[in-house]
Amino acid sequence: MNNVNDKILEIAASVLKVTPEEALEHSKVIEDSNLYYFWTVTRGGISVIINEDGEKLAAGSAISFEKLLEAFNEGKRN
Repeated sequence: MNNVNDKILEIAASVLKVTPEEALEHSKVIEDSNLYYFWTVTRGGISVIINEDGEKLAAGSAISFEKLLEAFNEGKRN
């Protein structure tokens, strides 16, 4: 995921409470969009979707990726 910029990586690391390197390790570009998905691998962890403008929506592990993406696409942010 070489195309993620430092601003987005710093936001992800801050939300997930991990290092930027750890955030990058558990991330993916969401196909057909300018969105990035980051997650933690610990039980009860957090995931976050961030767009190129740095807007984000984070949720606990009880929320699926699909529901998080749907909410982000509906304009929800935190």
